[in-house]
Amino acid sequence: MNFLSLDIGTTRCKSQVFSEDGEILFSAGEDYPTAEREGERYVDIGAICRHVFAMMKAAAAVGYGAVCISSFGESFVLLGKNDEVLFPPMLYTDPRGAEEAALAARRFGADALFATTGAMPDAMYSVYKLLWVARHRPDVYRKADKLLLIGDYIGYLLTGERAIDYGLAARTGAFDVRGKRFAEDLLRELGVPRGLFSRPMPTGSVVGELKDEIKAELGLAGGCKLVLGSHDQICATLGAGVLESGCSADGMGTVECITAVFDEAPRDPAFGRMGFCVVPFADGLYCTYMFNYTSNAAVNWFRRGVLHGDKGDEAEQFAYLERNLPPPSDVLMVPHLAGSATPCPDKAAKGAFLNITESCTDLDLYRAILEGTAYEMKCSLDAAARFGIRVREATATGGGANSAPWLQIKSDILGVKVRTLRSSEGGLCGCAMLSAAALGACMDLHEAGKRFVRYKDEYSPQSGYAEIYAKKYANYKKLYRLLKEVR
Repeated sequence: MNFLSLDIGTTRCKSQVFSEDGEILFSAGEDYPTAEREGERYVDIGAICRHVFAMMKAAAAVGYGAVCISSFGESFVLLGKNDEVLFPPMLYTDPRGAEEAALAARRFGADALFATTGAMPDAMYSVYKLLWVARHRPDVYRKADKLLLIGDYIGYLLTGERAIDYGLAARTGAFDVRGKRFAEDLLRELGVPRGLFSRPMPTGSVVGELKDEIKAELGLAGGCKLVLGSHDQICATLGAGVLESGCSADGMGTVECITAVFDEAPRDPAFGRMGFCVVPFADGLYCTYMFNYTSNAAVNWFRRGVLHGDKGDEAEQFAYLERNLPPPSDVLMVPHLAGSATPCPDKAAKGAFLNITESCTDLDLYRAILEGTAYEMKCSLDAAARFGIRVREATATGGGANSAPWLQIKSDILGVKVRTLRSSEGGLCGCAMLSAAALGACMDLHEAGKRFVRYKDEYSPQSGYAEIYAKKYANYKKLYRLLKEVR
């Protein structure tokens, strides 16, 4: 049997077909824009559906007996009784819902909400955007019959079944992360019908058979099951081979996110106040997300906004920046170009370079950026460790994982082993693992990981710079407070 994996993002969807022995038989990717309506930007759910079905039809030429979906979280499709779209999905960055989140925090207490949902109240979460709809568009809200996040919406179209995994359900802000059910008491107090939400199930559950008319439309012969995928961060972490407490995946994209996996969910609300969430992972584990808003974004800002693409005598700019990278200097860089995330959430935070002298070069500044992003993530790792969450290794994915100097710097500063994968598409690999385990091609996710996850390079901490980095990190930790005082 072959397994089709779908990874649905805000503006791009990707697909791969895997064989049972882990080989990639088909790959495709499609871009689509966001949609505009009455001056507001929305997820274009129509474009997503068209592109997803087109890729599924193209993949049918190879053949597959299972489909598993990785999708972004928070955004939801609101349907009426006849499955008509009543309101388009809002982006998670849309500020609508902020007032509703603040009202919920005052009414119930932010700490109490975190204790149940694993998340502090925030406009990004689905339930607060739904409350905005109820408050500002009561005509729409009265007609609402179903609320589906993108993953369970596509699954509903394929099977007619409404199912959502625990990890994606947690991104609604209304899910009991320990009871593994929607928080009915909270929903009742908010005036939100529980029946709007899909049925929560463990990640990797078999939802059911694709509808006959869908299989005919796609050109699929024989049976095809929908296996329940998850939030894209969880699928990417599975695809990085992270299946045990103490391991993590480091997504080094425009935004950096370390997904750390652990056994016991912290109850201390101080954990939530640092911007950390608690999310059910696969196999009964939990995870949290540690963020830096400007990882590759800081690198690209420097390359394009400061150096204006200059590459000296090299053919390619990264070769110019990294081939003769100097050793660590006194220069420090704070990468808060779009505010700070965990463990000091502050949208008003600003970035900075420090200790610049006339002898500094562009390469010193570039190295300081690579170091600064690593120091920023070390702050999160150290903060999480106070709550019993410790990371001993990380698997890097995303564009930043292609930079060997950056990965070595990260390993040295974080003090952990860093590995890379054969493919940056970890979410697709994670979906294939879930399908293989669910349908019996592998005994469990651990066996699936051995078969599907292929590592490439490995970096271990070097002792040579340990004392220098320790001193620089001690200074780095003081900078957020100092910079806040002068902005």
